[in-house]
Amino acid sequence: NTLRSHGYVTKNGEVYHLSLKFFHLGQHTRNQDKRYQLVKQKTADLAGKLAHAIDFDVKVNDKIMTLFHQADQSTEVGVREGDYFHIHASATGKAILAELPAQEVEHILTHKDLVANTEYTITDPEELRRELDVIKNRGYAVIDQEWLEGLRSVAVVVPHPNGNVLGALSAGGPTYRLTKDEIKSTIAPQLASSSAELGEAFKNIY
Repeated sequence: NTLRSHGYVTKNGEVYHLSLKFFHLGQHTRNQDKRYQLVKQKTADLAGKLAHAIDFDVKVNDKIMTLFHQADQSTEVGVREGDYFHIHASATGKAILAELPAQEVEHILTHKDLVANTEYTITDPEELRRELDVIKNRGYAVIDQEWLEGLRSVAVVVPHPNGNVLGALSAGGPTYRLTKDEIKSTIAPQLASSSAELGEAFKNIY
């Protein structure tokens, strides 16, 4: 009743539902942080420069949530801001996993259900551990039809000013458009450069 009186829930008969007030709270939280304002602009800039769908995702309760998504009609991949994804089946999720403390990674790999979105999704914890080592050494993560058949994505982490991970930037598109050669030669380096630029910009905020 208290939540209802403040507009956080609505009641239909005897059933309570969350209200859209939470949407505005999330928008306020995102918009008041100057770091996220910088990330939003960088996401838009990258979408125009790389001609692929660009996302900035964050880790929320062992899942990945899209905070910013930028694409036009020709590059849209069906992602919306606020969407959640399994951390092991997204490029941003794997990029973030590779930078988390070992104990936290082990908890996710051993206590969370590594569901198969497609036949290509890595669901074996040991295989995923090996890939996380590759990602950490290479500096970027790639999913090849692991979230959705026909879709490829590459991601790099964005550093938090305190030394942790703020989130991850990704570029995604159909496998015939986002080729492995383009990822290695152009997309991954550009994402890494943008991440470094954000890291430097964050230093001027704190």
